[in-house]
Amino acid sequence: QDLEQRLGAAAVKDLPLDSIYMDCMAFGMGAGCLQMTFQAQDVCSARFLYDQLAIIAPYMLALTAASPIWKGILADTDVRWDVISASVDDRPPAERGLAALGEGQKTIPKSRYSSIDCFISTSCLNQDKFNDVECVVDAEAKQKLLDDGIDDRLATHIAHLFIRDPLVVFHEKLEQDNATNNDHFEN
Repeated sequence: QDLEQRLGAAAVKDLPLDSIYMDCMAFGMGAGCLQMTFQAQDVCSARFLYDQLAIIAPYMLALTAASPIWKGILADTDVRWDVISASVDDRPPAERGLAALGEGQKTIPKSRYSSIDCFISTSCLNQDKFNDVECVVDAEAKQKLLDDGIDDRLATHIAHLFIRDPLVVFHEKLEQDNATNNDHFEN
């Protein structure tokens, strides 16, 4: 009934009945979780830690599976990650590969809240063959980073962040001194 009010009866009649409709970001981001922040002694250690956490994260996710019910209905998942990923997936149909790409558009394989797209450590344990998934990058941003002395792995990681528009931008933070404030990068 709530969907009918929001979408209209005509739109709702075509929706499958055996689905759970969560139509706002709060269904994903509002789900309970434990978040931990780590501090490393230097950038090299932080990059190694980033890569290692990406390897063990799926195991931790499986061990903490505790979200089998959404909106009172038993779902075919028991973790909240897919729900979070979908709730903030702001890619238009073309970027999802569901429609023709417009000028300057690229297909982006996954939501911004997804698994990592590349390993970034310069450790000898991190071999180039491990970076075997497509990592879409902003070519101009990557070249600028490389020209400024950033190594290829970190340049790829950061240039990948620039393929998307900011998710949240506050009006009062539009104009700021980027030399003293990093909100433009963080958002």
